[in-house]
Amino acid sequence: MAKRSQQLKVQLVAAAAAVVLSGFALSAATYAWYVANNTVSAKTSTIGATTNGFILQIAQKSKGAQHGGAQDSLAATELGGKITPSSTDNMADWYACQGWGEDGKVTTYTKLNFTAGGKAGEYEAGGETHYAFLKGEYILYTISDTGFADVYLADPSENPVEVTVNGDATTDTIPKSLRVGLTIQNADADGNGTGAETLKCVYAPYAVEGKGNDASAIDGWACINGSAAPVTPSYQHIEADNYDGWCASKVGEDYVAGSKAIAKRVGYNGVILRVYIWMEGTDADCVNNEAAEDTATYNVTVRLAGVSAE
Repeated sequence: MAKRSQQLKVQLVAAAAAVVLSGFALSAATYAWYVANNTVSAKTSTIGATTNGFILQIAQKSKGAQHGGAQDSLAATELGGKITPSSTDNMADWYACQGWGEDGKVTTYTKLNFTAGGKAGEYEAGGETHYAFLKGEYILYTISDTGFADVYLADPSENPVEVTVNGDATTDTIPKSLRVGLTIQNADADGNGTGAETLKCVYAPYAVEGKGNDASAIDGWACINGSAAPVTPSYQHIEADNYDGWCASKVGEDYVAGSKAIAKRVGYNGVILRVYIWMEGTDADCVNNEAAEDTATYNVTVRLAGVSAE
């Protein structure tokens, strides 16, 4: 993982059944992300089979499902912090580089100890506060207790995970090393998580190719899981326009189920959706310092679709 980092302002917006990360603003610093604020807004939308009469919504987890029959937009705001390159295999244990050889390649790693009582991913290094990742917590639910929805990424034609740029980008380093992880946890009637948090998949906007800046780098997808060198991740991963069954297919105004669901049988109580965003430190593009001159901002949108559960 590179010593140098870049700062980004990140605004997280979720509209309808979509999660949008907008405004990645770069400045010349160390390879890092600065999260200015995350705004979540959810507008009601009929997702999938209308015969079931469900309306799939998304809200900030801390406020819970907004029931009562109203179809008003929902909004919430969170604050984040500076995020440095990191690596994980399970969204629970996170690692950063610790030592470098004379050639500048990483030779050792350290497991991050997060600050007690701090924000998600917060840790101290070099006398400064850093964040290993950005995490948004939401609840997906049906607005009325009339049925269940299976949730997938949206149809490929709708750009299920889309990266767009504002301004004139001078490099593609940032989007190429970006990772988006989606996890699901069951929720009780009060919106509290119950049971284990399950990592469903991790998405990379571009095909993952080449070797990172590790002394023992491997080609393609890699991560640190406590091993002395990068390994192939155990999690399911998708990239570019290859969604490998995680998408629903749109037929007319309805959706047909894919082979791999983000969440199954989502109902009135809802399920907790967590979105993790990080810069993968083992990625080959995390070596490149060209982004220091990039003044563009980036938006990332994750679109979901619901299908009436069998």
